Amino acid sequence: MHRKTLLASALTLLMAGSASFAIAQNAPATTPPAATTQGTTGHGHGVQGMRDHGKYRHGMQRHGFNKDRGGVIGDLRQLERLYMESGRSKELTAVYNDVLARSQNPRVRNYVYHHLARLQARPANADQAITTLRKGLDESLANEAKMQATKEKMRAEWQSRRAQGVTAPATAK
Repeated sequence: MHRKTLLASALTLLMAGSASFAIAQNAPATTPPAATTQGTTGHGHGVQGMRDHGKYRHGMQRHGFNKDRGGVIGDLRQLERLYMESGRSKELTAVYNDVLARSQNPRVRNYVYHHLARLQARPANADQAITTLRKGLDESLANEAKMQATKEKMRAEWQSRRAQGVTAPATAK
């Protein structure tokens, strides 16, 4: 008897939920979505390159993983926007070169290399843009090789400690 009551309750809940979902689907939206183009790139993406869903953020940025909003990259994006709006995009080259001279962060340097190359390619100066991208690629490959060497060194140390730890208790017996 108890099972039948539980089953009937679950079925009732399911039907009520379905009905409320169907009603919600047919109801018109109470507030129209904001139709602003400020801060968008023209493809439905916000300034940060992620889809803007109003106050509801989807993806990793909702959890604080979108670090491009602040810090150096965020400041660079805002400066780039202001320079472009004021028609002074040629001055961005000096800003990017200054950042490259002062920053050692691989992520910032990669960002700057890409944007500098894009800026250099605008007036059809592809050779200079290629040179800049190759320099950034060489730097990224060197950083990757350093990280890989560090990982391999740590792995070898861990394996040697593990091997010593396994043999030590065996000899103690």
